[in-house]
Amino acid sequence: MPKKAITQPTVTPFVVAYDDEQGGLEADLTIAYTPTPRLAYKVMQADDRDRAGVLWARVERASRKGKPIFAAMNPERQRECMYELLCQVCGEPAGRNRDGWLFLDWRMPQDPPTWPEGSLTHMPPLCERDARLAVEQCPHAGRFIPLRVKLPRLWGISGTRYQWTDSGWRRDSSIPWLKYGDERLNAVLASQLVRELRKVTVVDLDEVMTS
Repeated sequence: MPKKAITQPTVTPFVVAYDDEQGGLEADLTIAYTPTPRLAYKVMQADDRDRAGVLWARVERASRKGKPIFAAMNPERQRECMYELLCQVCGEPAGRNRDGWLFLDWRMPQDPPTWPEGSLTHMPPLCERDARLAVEQCPHAGRFIPLRVKLPRLWGISGTRYQWTDSGWRRDSSIPWLKYGDERLNAVLASQLVRELRKVTVVDLDEVMTS
């Protein structure tokens, strides 16, 4: 059986944000007409948009030398791990066998009745070694259910929606996760990549812990 989660992790996951990693400034944002109006940076950089054209939040200094904020993920590292299917703890390729990639997830109120089939997640996968570590150290470990996913589809993003007003930018942080293709994405600054889990198999936690 897995050990009880400890209150203070001994390992800082690769995706975790740090308190000295400064985000971009709202003053850097503008509206571009291409020809449809959409959120942009005044000076665009190569990786500011993903392949779907969605604008991503910048992190000015990704040092990983400050104080870790375990409840938050760095947008760049979360995006990298989710896109490349890397382990969220070590940043190396996630665990994969004939049943698919390894994820640790739990059921949420908004999940479909078919959960875990067809569910959405913003949590990157893990390798087997670090899945064991997560179960031992994460305070949420009691809710974890290990999944093997053959088809973790890129689905969309979560982020902050912006609107330009007479008094400046207004943020709406209450937007739901948005699927690629949604017209509302033109006004969103993305901070997390979301995958849809398809062809899912629930696996035994003890098997993951001993593999």
